[in-house]
Amino acid sequence: MYWCSSAEGEKLVKSVEDAYEKVQRIGPNPINLVESKKELLSAPVE
Repeated sequence: MYWCSSAEGEKLVKSVEDAYEKVQRIGPNPINLVESKKELLSAPVE
């Protein structure tokens, strides 16, 4: 969690960049990947 006041613009930018980098390292949500594969496998074939 990041705490920034309205006067701390540079700190806010650094906080957003840090959070973005963390999300990039973590990657996609594996639960969503499993759920989308289930949907593809259960879809009716025409």
